Amino acid sequence: MGKKWVSERRTSIFQSKLFLRLFFSYILVIVSFMVLCISFLLFENNQISKIQMKRRSEIQLDEVSNIFMQRIMAAQNIVQNLSYSTTMKQLYMSTKTGRQLDSYALFSIQSEMSNTMASGGLSIYQTVLFVNDSNKAYSSGGIISLTDSYVPLEKELPCMVVGTVNDTFQLSDTKRYSFNQEFLLYCDDYTYQNGSNIGTMCILFDLKSLENDMKNVLDKGYGMEIYYKDNMIFSLGESSKTSYAKESSKMPGIVYRVYASKNIASEVNRYFYFTFLGIIVISIIFLALAYGVSRKYYMPINHLEQMVSTGQNISRDEMETIIRGIQDLIGEKNAYREKMLTITPYAKTGILHSMIAGNVAADHVGVFLDENYLDLIKPYFIVSAVNFAFDSGLVPQEEKYRRKIEELFNVVTEIFSTDELHIVYYFRDVYNVFLIINYENEREMDELFHQIHRYISTATAKDYCYVTMGVDAVRDDIGELKDACEGAVRALYGILTDGRGAVYFLEDMEGTISTYYFPVNFREKLKRCLQKRDEAEIHMLLFDIYKTNLDMAGTPEMYLALVDEFHLSVIKTLREITGLNTIHLNIKKYTGLATLQDIFDYYDAALLSVIDTLHDQSLQEDSRLEEDIVSYIDAHYCDADLSLQSLSDRFNVSNKYLSLLCKECFGVTYLQYIQTKRIRKAEELLRERQYTLTEVCAMCGYTNQLTFRRNFKSITGVNPSTYQEKQNER
Repeated sequence: MGKKWVSERRTSIFQSKLFLRLFFSYILVIVSFMVLCISFLLFENNQISKIQMKRRSEIQLDEVSNIFMQRIMAAQNIVQNLSYSTTMKQLYMSTKTGRQLDSYALFSIQSEMSNTMASGGLSIYQTVLFVNDSNKAYSSGGIISLTDSYVPLEKELPCMVVGTVNDTFQLSDTKRYSFNQEFLLYCDDYTYQNGSNIGTMCILFDLKSLENDMKNVLDKGYGMEIYYKDNMIFSLGESSKTSYAKESSKMPGIVYRVYASKNIASEVNRYFYFTFLGIIVISIIFLALAYGVSRKYYMPINHLEQMVSTGQNISRDEMETIIRGIQDLIGEKNAYREKMLTITPYAKTGILHSMIAGNVAADHVGVFLDENYLDLIKPYFIVSAVNFAFDSGLVPQEEKYRRKIEELFNVVTEIFSTDELHIVYYFRDVYNVFLIINYENEREMDELFHQIHRYISTATAKDYCYVTMGVDAVRDDIGELKDACEGAVRALYGILTDGRGAVYFLEDMEGTISTYYFPVNFREKLKRCLQKRDEAEIHMLLFDIYKTNLDMAGTPEMYLALVDEFHLSVIKTLREITGLNTIHLNIKKYTGLATLQDIFDYYDAALLSVIDTLHDQSLQEDSRLEEDIVSYIDAHYCDADLSLQSLSDRFNVSNKYLSLLCKECFGVTYLQYIQTKRIRKAEELLRERQYTLTEVCAMCGYTNQLTFRRNFKSITGVNPSTYQEKQNER
């Protein structure tokens, strides 16, 4: 029975046009996705194949050119080494002078050519030097006699050819094997140390060795050709339409060409089939999910059809049946509308205040809804925070201004409220008001808030008032009223970057930067500027932070966090400076809504005030310090240990500072002042006639009587003993 019921249910599902439309819409999306993926896969695979083939062919091209270039460089080195060989100089001189070479010289030349050829590697078969107008050729294997005198080649040298020496140099009467065997020939002029040309140097490369080397580096499916001045001199493998060429940088005229067969491209494309299989598997999985999702979302519609069906012969389309049934069910909508209550009465009774303040719990909000206190199950609402700011010195009396604002908002609610839209307001404080718009059908409200802003701004213009509005997002749950108010206040912080007198929407602030810029060494820089009283540097330091963060277009939370860290850093810096002074320094944190520029202007002015305070304190401390130093000198000038250094250590000042202070206060140097004070004290003691000269000397701070006598006479004009005798005679 159960299996039969399931079978009938499945049959009824697939007989439903609504289910089939829903299911086939998913299939259409899946097929479109599959076609798009396969098209993209084919395109990407083709591009990747081309790139991989190009890279692989370029590597092959580099390896081919390297092998051939090794032979060219070996030949060039042989020609250069023989051109600068002192042994070969004998051959050069004999050619120029016509002198015959002895057997030892010929042996030396042969050995030199043999050694030079050996240094070029095993790929060089032989090195032959043909001398102009001579019937002899010199090689690493010995001297070769020619039937006719050698006539220079008419080709431009250096050059490279593939062929026999006989054919290349037009020799016919030699029977030597090396001259009749086909080689890769490198020919160049032979001179001695850039002198005049005396012959032609020919380097013979083994073609079999070259072919083996090329086979070792070429991958399967690749062919290659080497051209010299548009003439092919070497080839290996088969050519194809896909080719890559490269010109030699060491020897102009040589071009390397590599061919890639179609098999290589097919090897690269084999990964396409695995990806294609994966797309097919994923599509099958999506088809199964599409069936499950279609069935899941169709079943409630099927139940709804059964609920609204009258049991009569229904239409073939279930949606028509459902729509007719719903039209019957909403016949009582007018009675329902009469039961809808606006939020206005409860703003005055305190319920709205409690909800905004967050004092009403979620379950209590539910009670309000159930008991028809706030029947806002369907309607939408949106909250705006309105801020009033005045120019400095023009702030009105709060009670009087509150009554004026309340009258203004009463007018606003009357003007902009309609049957479908209700507006209420709530005072957060005298300068901030929450404006709540409650409406039934969801629609765009931006223009309405701009109209309200223009109306309020015009009404308060004569009070020199700036009106700024922050608007939260649209909500449909009255339990979120507190969050909506917080969102409106958050939107109001758009003042930070864009200034007052505008409307800011919370939705426009989403997705912005949340990390601010703050210098790592800010406190050290600020401390140095305050100590140096460098106002210009403080301006630059604050402007750098302000301008950099303003250009970042961050969130309000970012700028508030920036202000918090800035204030904390300033306070910590002032505490460090306070530890070095007796004065207490502090700056109150800027609170309230303001632009970022206003905040930094406030701190800039506060820091300049700190500089003035530090300057005044420094002057007072300097004055007290000078008084303390002078008093100490006058009280201890008779101490034998008194000196500039002891004063410097005691008062933590420099000797130069003490010298300048004495000059400024006493009009004489420190030493002159001390000596004068001590000698005047000595005169006073001698007039008392109670002490000996030795005692007077010690009492006046002198440890050496000779110094005492010399200073006494320098100041009074007489010796201390003479002065004492005169006092005793009186």
